[in-house]
Amino acid sequence: MSLLRKKAMALPLLPGVYIMHASDGEIIYIGKAKALKNRVSQYFGSQNNHPEKVRRMVSNVFDFEYIITDSEFEALILECSLIKQHTPKYNILLKDDKGYSYIRVSPGEWSRLSYVLQKKDDGAQYIGPYKSSYYVKSAVEEANKIFMLPTCSRRFPQDFGKARPCLNYHIKQCMAPCTGRVKLASYRENLNRALDFLKGGSSNSIKKLTAEMEQAADNLEFERAAAIRDKIRAVKRMGDKQKVVANKVLDEDVIASFSDGGKVCFQVFR
Repeated sequence: MSLLRKKAMALPLLPGVYIMHASDGEIIYIGKAKALKNRVSQYFGSQNNHPEKVRRMVSNVFDFEYIITDSEFEALILECSLIKQHTPKYNILLKDDKGYSYIRVSPGEWSRLSYVLQKKDDGAQYIGPYKSSYYVKSAVEEANKIFMLPTCSRRFPQDFGKARPCLNYHIKQCMAPCTGRVKLASYRENLNRALDFLKGGSSNSIKKLTAEMEQAADNLEFERAAAIRDKIRAVKRMGDKQKVVANKVLDEDVIASFSDGGKVCFQVFR
């Protein structure tokens, strides 16, 4: 345990995913962290404050590895993907359904994005589960704004042309399909971009959008290229907002010196 704690204390103060292994190499738990050093070191400190299930999991940890991400949102997406891939034993045993949330894509051609706490057998597509309801809610809200998807209670195509566009249309946060003038292909294109963003994170989304923008420019579709450029900027702003600014600190000693009037003072930081 002391070796694992020492290794954990040498982790960077950066967001990422940590992967716990048993002695036979089996992956037994996967988690995400806003600051890897702080989160992982908690497991190998005092066990008195941990629930019994967590203590049992920690007692079976032989080693761990980690992956640094650009933001906690990126870590959340990677964590979900890795859990689905490896189905670790303790992710299942420690799961509390009340603490998990999903991204819901409503059925139908004019699908909506929302976040929910439970899956239902209603024909909708569900992405998840995610452990952080706060980040899922924030990500869905941002995706709807960036890709101008409706968040109102109107139903489409039933409600086409029944009312004027709301404020979100005028502040460029909604395409306003309620007008009946938005083509289904354009709507689905924005929906798919939003899903790419939610499934793959900001980095993956930016790559795909950049390719679309360049293709539009090559085709002399300059208005479309400019609109995609604005979405790239919005995605980048969200990614920057989520990034944690911290130095990658390993197990280092720092020596500082100061001289004045022929005297020198040294300070060692460990």
